[in-house]
Amino acid sequence: ERPLADYLKIEVTATYSKKSDFSSPKATFKPDPYNPATGPDEYDAYIVDAVAGGSTVNTTKYDSLDTVIVKNNAASGGSNVTAAFQNAAASAQSQVIAPGKQGVFPDVLASANLLLTAASGTVECEVFIAGT
Repeated sequence: ERPLADYLKIEVTATYSKKSDFSSPKATFKPDPYNPATGPDEYDAYIVDAVAGGSTVNTTKYDSLDTVIVKNNAASGGSNVTAAFQNAAASAQSQVIAPGKQGVFPDVLASANLLLTAASGTVECEVFIAGT
């Protein structure tokens, strides 16, 4: 793990629709800005080299996690990365992240760490963690 940058600002907006032009959205997701009384108070961003044997991202410094975002920085045609973690109910979860895509995980158990595994070779990933 190595720091991604000294400063970071992330804004997330998502729109879900059955129409490709999003003219009739089913739902729009735009969370409120950070609120110290209710939101996370610790943020970390890392560059992690996911390898075929698995690379552990330590999340145990947090009491709880609000969001984990993993971006697979491989170019098109590169290797997939599997993000494996436990949810708050301590149930094992995993998600395959295609090259150039990202996975957003709002339900990750902090005490269980995050494991990033490349399907082959070494794949650079950006990891953003928000928690308390």
